[in-house]
Parts: sequence; C-alpha cells; structure tokens
Amino acid sequence: MTLNKSLIEILENKYTNRIGNLEETLEEIRVFHDKLKTIIRGRDFWQISDDEFAFLYLAVSISKPKTVFETGVGPGTSTSAILKALPNESKLVSFDLGVKYGNADEMPVGFVIPEDLKNKWKLVLGDSTVTLPRELKIYKNIEMFFHDSTHTYDHVSFELNTVFPYLSKNFIIVVDNYDWTDAPKDFAKKNELHLYHVSDDMCVIMA
Repeated sequence: MTLNKSLIEILENKYTNRIGNLEETLEEIRVFHDKLKTIIRGRDFWQISDDEFAFLYLAVSISKPKTVFETGVGPGTSTSAILKALPNESKLVSFDLGVKYGNADEMPVGFVIPEDLKNKWKLVLGDSTVTLPRELKIYKNIEMFFHDSTHTYDHVSFELNTVFPYLSKNFIIVVDNYDWTDAPKDFAKKNELHLYHVSDDMCVIMA
C-alpha cells in the first residue's frame, strides 16, 4: 500500500495509541474491504480507493473518537471503514442527499454497510447546508469530521468552517478529493493547522 506511514506515526504519537503490527492490521482491513467490493461488483459509485479506505480505518482506530460526522455516503464504503473501526460506545452521523450519483445502477444509500455495524450509525438525508448545522447543535462536540460530499470551493469551505467551532481540542479532519479546489489548504492556513497528504487525493487536517 502507498499510505503515508509517517502520518500514521504522527497519529499514534498524537493519540498515544498504537495499532500494533501494521502489516497484519492492513491485511485485516484488506479482507474486510474485499468483502464490500464483492457487493459493489466493479460498479462505479466514486467510492474511495483501497489505500484511502485503509487510512480511514486506521485513523479511527488510532484516534478512537466518540462522535464522527461524515458528509457523503454513496455505497457506504467509507462509512463501513469508520463503523468497523469505531468503538462500540461511539457514534457515526452520516449526511447524504439520498439521490443517485456516479456511473452505476441506482442503489440505496449505504447499501454495502454490514447490518451488524448499523447500531453505531445515524443517517441524515438532505442538503448538508441545512442538515449539518442542525445536527451539530444537537451533538455540540465531535472529534472527527470526514468530508466527501460536493467538492466545490464554496461547499467544502462551508462544511469545514461550519464544523470547526464544534470540534474537540484533539480533533482530526479528513478530506477526500482535497486537491479539486484550494478550499482545504485555505482553511488550514487561515486556522494555522497542518495539512498532510494521505494517499491518492485524500488529506488530513490537524492542529
């Protein structure tokens, strides 16, 4: 895998939680991801790559967040990675328009997510410009945010700036397709945060 392994070390040091044997863990992640891909059957839902899936799983495993917000669900591959790694007492709140997108047959949002993981999951349908602020007022404090919805400059900026006041002190932000616009870089610079490349076109933003 072409993961940024130095970033994994940074996360382990930041959260003082080591994942053990990295290669064994990556193999476990690969097996889980392969099961999801058999459901997708090669169709294109613009889902995250193998390396991005692995990193998202590792980031959750290391940081052990209590509450995660995710915008953009699609088939549910990223959602499954987060849920699989999330502690049982934690919660993932996912936001999606709930409409067809991508280049595949229409399927329900999150159709690959294993049923036994859904007890930790809440799906909120609708425009995130409306639903995201509403849910943030309910949860008040989150430890991790993953953006993978509309990747325009204005929308990415809106989501990052809206979430930022609700992030815990030891937060982590993950942005997919971060190089489509300068929004993630501008957000990080404005708030004096570090932006790290993960793999492909995914990045992490942290203090």
